[in-house]
Amino acid sequence: MKKYCVIQLGSLTDLFQTKRLILSLGKEQGQVHLVVPESLQEQAAILYPEVVLHIVSGEVQSLEELQRNPVSVALQQEEFTAVYNLHETQQNMLLSSLFSPKIMKGYWQHDERGYCDTWLRCLSRVQGRQRFLNVMDKWAHLCEAPVPSHMVNPIAMRKGGGIGVVLRDATGQTLPVEVLAGCVNAVCTASREAKVILFGEAGDEELVKALLPLLKEKVAANAVDRCFESSFEEDMDSISTLDMLVTADCSLMHAAAHVGTPVNAFFHSSAWCMENGPYGLGHRVWQADTSCAPCSASSSCAENYPCMHVFGEEQLQRFLAGKIDQNYPQGVTGYVSMLDEVGVTYMPVFGAEEHAVERLALRGVASEFVGIAKLSKTVAAGCANFYVEQDWLLPHCSKFGGDDA
Repeated sequence: MKKYCVIQLGSLTDLFQTKRLILSLGKEQGQVHLVVPESLQEQAAILYPEVVLHIVSGEVQSLEELQRNPVSVALQQEEFTAVYNLHETQQNMLLSSLFSPKIMKGYWQHDERGYCDTWLRCLSRVQGRQRFLNVMDKWAHLCEAPVPSHMVNPIAMRKGGGIGVVLRDATGQTLPVEVLAGCVNAVCTASREAKVILFGEAGDEELVKALLPLLKEKVAANAVDRCFESSFEEDMDSISTLDMLVTADCSLMHAAAHVGTPVNAFFHSSAWCMENGPYGLGHRVWQADTSCAPCSASSSCAENYPCMHVFGEEQLQRFLAGKIDQNYPQGVTGYVSMLDEVGVTYMPVFGAEEHAVERLALRGVASEFVGIAKLSKTVAAGCANFYVEQDWLLPHCSKFGGDDA
């Protein structure tokens, strides 16, 4: 039996986005070992019961300290066919140095120098609105034959349990309460649903108090507040019963996609749906398309968050309520999730799309790179953002400008 190791010391969102890679490595009876921090032990056990878990506790500061760690000893005793390290953090890179560079995929450290796969290096050159590949697919294509994209998450369908509303995004930000209330009211109007479950943090009671009076009377009367300490399993169970999850870019959005609950997502600030959108068919994303978006997430904004306030425009909320006409509001693009041979992508159905042609060409280049499509005889538009001359000379690159691993 082939054995594979995936080192995932990132966030809960990262853990969800490792799914296609884990499914791909586990097919044909492959045994997958997953290394996660102690903070994600419960979630990893629930999401991936078929893997062998290795739990990293605390911060390791040196290779000598790492080699004395029981987890490191256990990992080194395994004979892995390949090890997939998905981040460049100090902890990830130290763990990668336990293994031979010959079996490493993703990022790794050898003789105190950092390296990465050419695939990741090429993808890192595509920035801003040109970014075209979901993180789930970025990691999945590190292996030779990922499972088809339609086999990752179920097609999203209404479950009958009402509408869930996530109050905060992955950075802890929330839409202005008036904007959030307008969006919830509009979505409830379109779906003819009054039952709403509010997913927040333990300290969000004041936010809920401000929100409820702004909701339609029938919606407010049926709203259920989950702003308390709940387990990951309880949240997953609740989300799996919903008709829809109204959310920003956050881990619960990926939880909904994981169980096949339709997502209606509002992406603003640093969130970019092409990179972090919900995976699978049946999801909608409303992407802020203001001139400054996507930006670096910050607790302050000199422009007073135009990317958030754009969702409060009356014309957009008319669209959310199902009142469609030709007068589409500026500053937002509406997408539906789609699947192709590379992975998940998002098709614009409302609004303009400045870089759509370029991103489509880049997906074609990526398809050629991973061996899905044959090499084209023509140079696709935007290809210069993906390749540079050195890519044809060295199979891997040193993070510090060195030679091949």
